[in-house]
Amino acid sequence: MNIGEKIKEIADKKNFSQKMIGDLINESQQSVGNDYKKSSLSIDKLLAYSGVLNHNFIQYYYNEEPFKTYREEESKDYQDEIDSLRLQLSQTNQNIIIQEETIQTQKELIATQKVLIESLSNKK
Repeated sequence: MNIGEKIKEIADKKNFSQKMIGDLINESQQSVGNDYKKSSLSIDKLLAYSGVLNHNFIQYYYNEEPFKTYREEESKDYQDEIDSLRLQLSQTNQNIIIQEETIQTQKELIATQKVLIESLSNKK
């Protein structure tokens, strides 16, 4: 993968000239043109191009080490957190169901007590 070509491709899609990009990242038009030919760039340049073109150029390195390992670890951590939150949500939903059943039972008990009170009141 040639990162310079990818930057050029995105710049062309967004109708950014070399001069426009150069002005935005404080580089010359020639420097931008040279970057388009490079297979790798510094992280600072990638961040600059990402900001100007609103495109994540770092993503093209995710399958290369050490980024691949870092990303896999992050993904595992996110999945663990998602699983934990799903479990909490499930437990909370079960608690809600139990509370709703308790409320329904209490309503039925209150209704029964009202009937009993009325019947006792009528006997007097």
